[in-house]
Amino acid sequence: MLTKLVVGLAQSEKKYGLSKNNSLKEVINLFKNKNIKNLDTSLEYKNSHILLENINLESYNLSIKLPKISNRKNLRSKIITLIEDIFTKYKIKSFETLILHDPLLPLEKEWNSIHKLLLNYKKSKKINKIGVSVYNKFELENILKVFKPDLVQFPYNIFNQNFDNIYLKSLKKKGIELHARSIFLQGLLLLKKEKIPKFFSIWDDHLKKYSNILKNNNINPVDFNLNFVFKNGLIDKVVIGFSDKNQFKSVLKKIKNFKSNNKFNKFYQDLDIDDKLINDPRFWPKFKNLKIKKYKIYKKWIKNKNVINGGVGLLSKRPDQFLPVGWPTYYTKAKNCFIWGSEGDKFIDFSLMGVGTNILGYSDSEINKVAIKKIKESNSSTLVSIEEKSLAEELISAHPWSGKTIFARSGAEANTIALRVARLNSNKKGVAVCGYHGWHDWYLAANFKKDKIKDIHLEGLTTDGVPNDLGKYVYPFKFNDLDSFKEIIKKHKNVGIVFMEVERNLKLKNTFLKSIKKVCEEKKLILIFDECSSGFRETYGGLHLKYKIYPDIAVFGKSIANGIPLTVVIGNKNIMDKASKSFISSTFWSDTMAPAVGLATLKKMKKIQSWKKITKTGKIIKKKWKQLAKKYKLEIIVSGIDAMPTFKFNSKKNWYYRNYLVQEFLKNKILATNTVYCCVHHEKYLDIYFKILEKIFSEITKFEKNLNVSDFLEYPIANQGFERLN
Repeated sequence: MLTKLVVGLAQSEKKYGLSKNNSLKEVINLFKNKNIKNLDTSLEYKNSHILLENINLESYNLSIKLPKISNRKNLRSKIITLIEDIFTKYKIKSFETLILHDPLLPLEKEWNSIHKLLLNYKKSKKINKIGVSVYNKFELENILKVFKPDLVQFPYNIFNQNFDNIYLKSLKKKGIELHARSIFLQGLLLLKKEKIPKFFSIWDDHLKKYSNILKNNNINPVDFNLNFVFKNGLIDKVVIGFSDKNQFKSVLKKIKNFKSNNKFNKFYQDLDIDDKLINDPRFWPKFKNLKIKKYKIYKKWIKNKNVINGGVGLLSKRPDQFLPVGWPTYYTKAKNCFIWGSEGDKFIDFSLMGVGTNILGYSDSEINKVAIKKIKESNSSTLVSIEEKSLAEELISAHPWSGKTIFARSGAEANTIALRVARLNSNKKGVAVCGYHGWHDWYLAANFKKDKIKDIHLEGLTTDGVPNDLGKYVYPFKFNDLDSFKEIIKKHKNVGIVFMEVERNLKLKNTFLKSIKKVCEEKKLILIFDECSSGFRETYGGLHLKYKIYPDIAVFGKSIANGIPLTVVIGNKNIMDKASKSFISSTFWSDTMAPAVGLATLKKMKKIQSWKKITKTGKIIKKKWKQLAKKYKLEIIVSGIDAMPTFKFNSKKNWYYRNYLVQEFLKNKILATNTVYCCVHHEKYLDIYFKILEKIFSEITKFEKNLNVSDFLEYPIANQGFERLN
């Protein structure tokens, strides 16, 4: 196992890590005589070259990190200077691996030129390998889109198991060498309880769990952590830093005598923690002030996750989707398009407006009166709400092609109801899908597909817990791609249903929808439109009314009760009649408040023509985005239906820029991302929004020219959510 060991020299800086009392000189004097030939260092590690000056480094396998460059001007020249500096300072003519320690470097516009330069060093045998050092899979995936490194150095420890074996195997198949580092998490996993800094009190429960496992099973922490990494045969090298000679001797002895202990394996899974702050030491120094609001909010969030799966029932509300650690997360009240956070701050919501539920704004007075009245009269009873019939008639009136409804309370269950109804009208149970249709098994099974349409994998939506057999019933196709749709219908004879969103992010080609309708009629396929997001935003009713293409079944949700849970399946009467004997039933689908509020919401929408207001606002936003981008010479791609506009930077650093955008808006008490769900109140605050956005765009221009955006990011990078088919 000693051949796997790479001695890391980060501890050449006395105060590096959590020990703050490193004595690397003692370690270096020892490893010279221990037949250890793998070293990992960097120009950034203070004094490391001086500590190594009495060693013949030509006889070692040296991995040397290229430091991050803050000012990108003349980037190629600066890289040449740094590499030549390595040869000079370490007194070597060649070395094993140059490791790029800046994950954004391969995303720069100059990368092709830089890559050629590095390959020339490799060709001249001054460098044997080109590697990258990353902190997470997001960074690595961005790099892999640009080039394939010879090796990857990544964090791997009992708390951070993000680089799982499935992923590591995929890297090995690409011929990439795997080097694990941070196996003791900068020493945190070896510290005694009383020595752990107060900053880590956020994770008290998790640290206590770890401590109890060690204590109750009489396990040595070094053995436990070494076993985790060395038992993994996929890992080629393990980088370990040492604080002093005693630690070095102890760990070396354990590695020499290493034997995998399978008894430990049962504990590892419970210790994995999906937390961007504890797993990324780059951000630890920024949150050591325990009094800051964001620290307190994040602590609440971690405690929530201990008792609620995921911290909250809706993926789209998790702070990791917006700005990990920085997002306000909790609220006390909301009104119009304002939200009051749990720590007293007041924000304008220019982001998701309740994840698309509040077209009329938060806490609308007229809607509230109806809701409060129904609560006072009792929201539920043994008898039936009369408002259901009135609401059904209003929805059918708005969609003359339909004749019957089924009410539910969430979008995913309404979509599942729609599928059940469709299957009751077709002998063919397979379904072709395009768009997002919720969390239920029937839909997630689309990710089991492995044939020619594998490129339509719904990235970010896992199939954990979903039976594999369901994959033979669901087939995803690309939006606006008629050929991919026709291929499914031709190849899979069991498809009797087509389930799709009418339009979302990509602009609909009208011929696409017309052709799908025509194929459905010819093949006698049941056509379902999922309008949970698009409904009542550009028309009064479904977006399909705008295109005059009518489905057999349509599903609505989100906005039809202005924040009160309510969804509905409407359909052709003959089709819905065939489902009348099927067992489709749930207690809370029959409450009184939801249909009453739904009626009041639709009534007010008609009165103020809300769809016209939010469409106008969305068009203004799109236009201004484009104007500001042009002014600051930024390339952006604007998309989405007008009432739900979205944009992205046409840059490999798009997601880093989004993080910066969210961060800077928050400093100005605005909740904003690159997507706006428009409500009827937004128009009044557009000037405030655009004033801040202009400042942000002007800064991002500097990142495109010379500056390194990572120097200005105060929080870990947000999750990218999941890929959509439209």
